[in-house]
Amino acid sequence: MDSISHFFQPAIVKISAVFLALLIMNRTFPLYICLLAVCVLLGLWMHMGWVCILTVMLRESLAPSTLILALVITLIVVFSGLLKRSGRLVRIVDSMKGLSSRAGVSLALAPALIGLLPMPGGAVFSAPMVETVLGNSSIKPESKLAINYWFRHVPEFVWPLYPGFILCLSIFSLEAWRLTMIQIPMSVGAILAGLIFVLPEVSWNINASRRISKRSVLNFFRETSPILTVIVLMFALQGLAEIYRLLSGHNIPLSQHLSMTLALLMGIASVKISGNIPSRVVRSSIVESGVLSTILLVFAIMAFKGILEESQTITQIRSELQSINVSETYVIALLPLIAGLVTGIAVGFVGSSFPVVVSLIPPDQNMLPYVVLAYGAGFLGMMMSPVHLCFLVTQEYFHTNALDSYRQFWKPALFLMIWIVIFFMFYRVVL
Repeated sequence: MDSISHFFQPAIVKISAVFLALLIMNRTFPLYICLLAVCVLLGLWMHMGWVCILTVMLRESLAPSTLILALVITLIVVFSGLLKRSGRLVRIVDSMKGLSSRAGVSLALAPALIGLLPMPGGAVFSAPMVETVLGNSSIKPESKLAINYWFRHVPEFVWPLYPGFILCLSIFSLEAWRLTMIQIPMSVGAILAGLIFVLPEVSWNINASRRISKRSVLNFFRETSPILTVIVLMFALQGLAEIYRLLSGHNIPLSQHLSMTLALLMGIASVKISGNIPSRVVRSSIVESGVLSTILLVFAIMAFKGILEESQTITQIRSELQSINVSETYVIALLPLIAGLVTGIAVGFVGSSFPVVVSLIPPDQNMLPYVVLAYGAGFLGMMMSPVHLCFLVTQEYFHTNALDSYRQFWKPALFLMIWIVIFFMFYRVVL
C-alpha cells in the first residue's frame, strides 16, 4: 500500500493523470468545464485547501489582463461573424479568382485566404472555390480535401487574429510582432509541405492564358480592406508607441491587447458602415457566435494557469525530471501534440498544455525556440485530429472517408515535423 501511495506522490504523475482526465472529459464536456474541473482536482491533489483553490481561480479569471484578453477574442469572433453576415466573405472569395491565372496558385491561395478569418469550420467556405478551380479534373476527392484542409491552416502560425495565437502571447508574455517573426519559417515550411506533397497531381498551367487585370487586384484589396485595416492599425499603434518610447524615454500605456481592441473596433465599424448593417445585427452576432463559451474558456485557462503556479506543481516537475535525467524538451513537445490530437483546435492545445509548457522551459535559455517547438507540435496534432471541425466539414463536402483522407497527410506532416525540429535547434543556437 505504501508503494502505491509513493507512486502517486511525484508531481509529474499527478499532472499526467490530470491532463489525461482533461482529455477524456473533453470528449463529452466543453473544454472550459473540463479545465475548471481539473483545476479543483489538481489543487486538492497538491494539498491546496478549497478556499485557496477558489480564491486563486477567481483572482486569475477576473484579473484585468484576463478581462481585456477575453474582450479581444470576443471582438475577433464578432468581426468574423459580421464578415460572413454582410456577404463580404463571399465577395472576398469571388474577388480572389482574378488574382492568378494558374490553378496551383489559386488552389493554394483560396483556402489560405479564408484561413485569415478565424472561424470554426472555415474550410467549408473555400471548398467550393477549390472545386471550381479544378473544374472537371479527374483528381480524386481525397486530394481535393487535402488541398483545401492543408492550405487553409498555413497562416495559423503567424496570423494575430487567431484566438490560439493570442492566448499564446498572453501565456508566454510575448509581443505579437515577435511571435509572428519567429514563426514565419513555420508557415513557409507548411506551404512547402503542401506544394511538394499535396499539390503534385495538379497541373499548374490550367487557365494560363487568362491575364490578371488591374481591376481585379483593386477589387480584391477593396473587399479585404476591413481585414487589412485591423492588421495595419494594430501593428501601427504598437510601432508608434515603440517609436515614442525610443525618442522620449517614456512608455505609453498602450498594451498590445489594447491595440488589438482599438483595431478590431475599427474593423467592426468598417464592416458595419460599408455593409449598412443594422446595430441589432451586430448585437445579435455577439449572442449567436459562441462568444459566451469563448469567454468562459479564457477564464478557465487563466484559472488553470494560476493553480499550476500556486500549487508549485511545475517547480516539483522540473526537479523530478532533472533527478531522472529526462529532458523537458520531450515533454514540451509531447503535451501540445497530444492536446492537439484530442481537441482538434488551436485554442484547445494552447489553453490546455501551454500553461504547463511555459514553466518547463529551462530558465537559463531563450524561450522562443521552445515556443516554436510547442506550437508546431500542437499544430501537427491539431491537423491530424479526427475531431478537427475543418476536417469534418471538408470531408462531408467532398464525400470522402476518414482513412483515405488521412493517407494524404502523413507525408506533409512528417516533412513539417522535421522542418520544425530543425528550426528549433537552429533557434537554440542563434537566439
